[in-house]
Parts: sequence; structure tokens; C-alpha cells
Amino acid sequence: MGGYVYVNKGLIAAADNEAELASVIGHEIGHIAARHSIEHMRESAVKQGLLSAAGLDRSDAVQIGVELAVSRPNGRSDELEADRFGLNNMTKAQYAPVGILGFMQKLLQVGGSTPSFLNTHPATSERIKILKELIDPQTANIGDGLDNRAYKSRISSL
Repeated sequence: MGGYVYVNKGLIAAADNEAELASVIGHEIGHIAARHSIEHMRESAVKQGLLSAAGLDRSDAVQIGVELAVSRPNGRSDELEADRFGLNNMTKAQYAPVGILGFMQKLLQVGGSTPSFLNTHPATSERIKILKELIDPQTANIGDGLDNRAYKSRISSL
């Protein structure tokens, strides 16, 4: 929220190559650039004010309804926007665009079975589909960061 992106060893180890890691970092920078956290804080303050003014702040059902109606769709659109920013960020840094698809495939493999209307993120398969539409197949593998072996060698001491 304060403009910092933290990278932990788990993320570094989960990525197969530098392009995949760059895609995640680019995605998170996209959230910062789009001011998603600031917008969510503003929306939350407005929602809490409306609920309190209506005398409904103690109703769990109303809060769940507000969460489903307002927060979930906005979270999903923010994720798609951050995906686009991430793809743009990584390609501007000359990483191969296919890196974002590789990491998304990992997310798809470990994904849960939460119904999509309860998710704050769009379905990973939907994100992959949208990203594939944005990536030119002719240039998907052009760029840096695809050497899995070199990457694993560099991170082996972690």
C-alpha cells in the first residue's frame, strides 16, 4: 500500500525463471501505479459511513451483501488491470512476455475450488485467456529471463 513490493524466498523459489518472477513484481507494481489500495480504502470508508448512517453496521448479512456487491467485482477488475500493467512492465524491462503465462499456469495448478462469485481475484483460467489475447504469439518468447537452469543456479544459495 505504501508503494513497496516485497519479494520472499517462497516466491523466488516458485518461479522457474527470471521472467516469471518479473511478471509477479510487475503485477504488484501495477497495483501501486493504479492506486488500488488507496481506492479500496476510500470505498471502504464510504461503505462504512453508509452502513452506519443507515443504522446497519451491526448486520452481518448486510455487510456480506455489500462485500459481494461492491468489493469482489472491484477486486477482480483490479487484478485484471494489474495483470495488464504487469505484462506491460515486464515487456518494457525486456523480459519475455511468456513469463507471465508460466507463472499463471502455476497459480492454476495450485488454485482452490472457491466459487468464482466469492473470489476477490478472477478465475486464473480467465486471467490466462485474457493475457494470451494481449500477447503477440510472434513475440511471446522474445526477451530476457527464460533460462530456467541459469535462474535456478543463481537462486540455489537461498
